[in-house]
Amino acid sequence: MNVFRRWVHQPQRVWLRRALFQVHLWTGICLGLYVLMISVTGSVLVYRNELFRASPRVMRATEWLLDLHDNLLAGEAGRSVNGGCAFAVLALAASGLVIWWPGIKTWRRSLTLPRGLGWRRTIWHLHSLVGFWTAGFTTVLGLSGAYFSFPELFQWVADVLDPVTDPTLVAVRVSDHVIYWIAYLHFGRINGIGIPCRGPGLCDQATKAVWAFFGLAPAVLAVTGAIVWWNRLTPKRSRPPTHSAALIVLVFAVSVCA
Repeated sequence: MNVFRRWVHQPQRVWLRRALFQVHLWTGICLGLYVLMISVTGSVLVYRNELFRASPRVMRATEWLLDLHDNLLAGEAGRSVNGGCAFAVLALAASGLVIWWPGIKTWRRSLTLPRGLGWRRTIWHLHSLVGFWTAGFTTVLGLSGAYFSFPELFQWVADVLDPVTDPTLVAVRVSDHVIYWIAYLHFGRINGIGIPCRGPGLCDQATKAVWAFFGLAPAVLAVTGAIVWWNRLTPKRSRPPTHSAALIVLVFAVSVCA
């Protein structure tokens, strides 16, 4: 049986999947607190316009959140770190999709949350489930976050893959459309794709609610992933309750990545 057939039928036996699991695991541990922070602040900042219209104290707090979310409170250096972490999040999403595949016989079961598994297996399946169903959203956020940090890099890639053949012609290239939508969708703006959602209103609020909800998915993945790692690290008899495990793992992640 070749590698592809083993991956389709018995992916747990493929060495590449095991290697990707280790990459996914340790990248997730090192980025756990970052992902948690960027996810929560991003979901809050979906409503930044409403927050800016509130009292001056809330406006100052919103400006601080914006600086934390965009620049990690460290100016251009922080924005560059933010971009690097965004690429790492993309690697997490890609490796997570590979690890998610359970095999051709049981893949449908991984689309839902099975019952009666015990809390440890439930946390594992919840992590896998949320990661699969939100992978597209996470990819968009990761790409757009990287673009805002390194716009010149994205423009260079666009020029290489889709070069300007005639500088005298003023035409929008396919790559320009792609970059435009990468940036546009980061903020939950969908009026450019045929949906009449301009300005305040029910459509605008519904879009913001969807973006804020799915924006919290990486935070859920960070917490559930930390619990999964903790369960693998410690003997069953010494494992603390779920909420204590999550807290201990996140504190340990700080020391690992400091």
